Amino acid sequence: MSEYKFTASQELSNDHQRPIWTNFQKIAFRIAFIYFLLLCIPTYSNFYKELFGLHLSKITYNDAQSIVAFWPPQIVLIESEEGVFGLLNYINLILVFLFSVIAALIWGIFDKKTTNYSKLYYWIRVLVRYRLAYGMIGWGLKKAFPMQMVFPTIGMLNTPFGDMAEKKLYWSHVGVSFNYTIFLGFAEIIPGLLLLHRKTAVLGGALAAVVCFNIALANHAYDAGVAVPAAYFSILGIFIAWYDLPKIWSLLVKEQDVEAYKYYPKFTLKWQRYLRKGLKLFFNTLFVPVTAALWAYGFFNGNNYNIPSTPGLAGTKGYYSVPEFKLNNRYIAYNPKDSIRWSDATFEAWSSLSYKTNRPAIIDRMIGYSPLRVKGDKKNTQLNQVNTQDSDELLKEGRNRDLGVTRWEVGGMSGERRYFFYRADTVNHILKLQNKNKAYKHEKQTLAYNIDDKGKITLWGINEFNDSIFVRLERINKRYPLVEGRQSANQVY
Repeated sequence: MSEYKFTASQELSNDHQRPIWTNFQKIAFRIAFIYFLLLCIPTYSNFYKELFGLHLSKITYNDAQSIVAFWPPQIVLIESEEGVFGLLNYINLILVFLFSVIAALIWGIFDKKTTNYSKLYYWIRVLVRYRLAYGMIGWGLKKAFPMQMVFPTIGMLNTPFGDMAEKKLYWSHVGVSFNYTIFLGFAEIIPGLLLLHRKTAVLGGALAAVVCFNIALANHAYDAGVAVPAAYFSILGIFIAWYDLPKIWSLLVKEQDVEAYKYYPKFTLKWQRYLRKGLKLFFNTLFVPVTAALWAYGFFNGNNYNIPSTPGLAGTKGYYSVPEFKLNNRYIAYNPKDSIRWSDATFEAWSSLSYKTNRPAIIDRMIGYSPLRVKGDKKNTQLNQVNTQDSDELLKEGRNRDLGVTRWEVGGMSGERRYFFYRADTVNHILKLQNKNKAYKHEKQTLAYNIDDKGKITLWGINEFNDSIFVRLERINKRYPLVEGRQSANQVY
């Protein structure tokens, strides 16, 4: 909604000094006001259930994130392998726009006397910029404290690229550069901080639009699941930047002098001024330093939602060959086509053991915090995922959170590698293992272990098929070109 040029003396809030808008400007504003109002107010009941169900004594970064990560309205949900925010689900943004057009026409029928909407324009911009600001800061903190795109695990580094879902491949290649991941976080945080201040809001909106548009493109390219929310943020940023774009165009391109009219509400009463400052101080403190502190605490205190927190066996982290394997006391020679024999194995710094074997598996489509899932289709067991993010609740209950972690290791991985969580009895040298893929959570093993002076590991006991196995592992000091030069990042987890 561009406005006529006015002198600097008209930058006041009195009604008789406001400009008279054209009919086109008024129609465009009515549509925009309704459209962005609907986009910025949560429209699903679970948001309010979570908001009013928060326990301040147990609040975590996940709780803070759930407040700012609400999505645009979902009127129609089109099922696809891209998840709930695939390409076709842009229809919801279009449907909301069409509704806004109809509602604006009705508004215009009953409102023929208003000469301009400067006051409403101001307040809808306030709503949009704070919604966008907190959203950008919330999503940026996930990268500034690298928990969204984490460093690839040893098991992932030993998995062929072709066995990874596109999103897994994309996140891994971003996460391999610790400093770049942090840079991406601040690329979102900085526009958010600029949006918190009226004088820098236009710059913040423009930067947010560019950053989020790039995120939307990347999510489409890699089926990463949040393309529509990213595009939604980009639309909000364009709306904020649009306020001054015509003036900037006239100044920089047409090289004309610009004396812009700007409306600001006039708070004449003392309590109004105190209330305004108090609300800004309260919410900006709540959503910037407090939320940042929650993310920092989670990152540095073992609550990384993509990484298990239970320490693994000391000194075992690495990649291992399997020179000897016995099944029911019968020696089985190496054969890459064998469906039982382990071809190799990996131990992580945390309590995860993976091994490669030639046996197909149902793919766990949960990748990190963002699921590739279809809602409303309970019969679709391959696309639908249930209880995909319960590690935070387990942590609050004082229970082991690792089987509730969003399965960064196994999510989006096809092929031949099996991932097991294990509980180690270091006194009796016993490992209790459970498959981390929820489609195979019934698969459990009980293995005794021995680690000799040279770091060789011997495992024996009962596997997931109730057969006795004997496995000898020898560490291989394997070098990964993808990791070379980034060892400092590798030591973070």
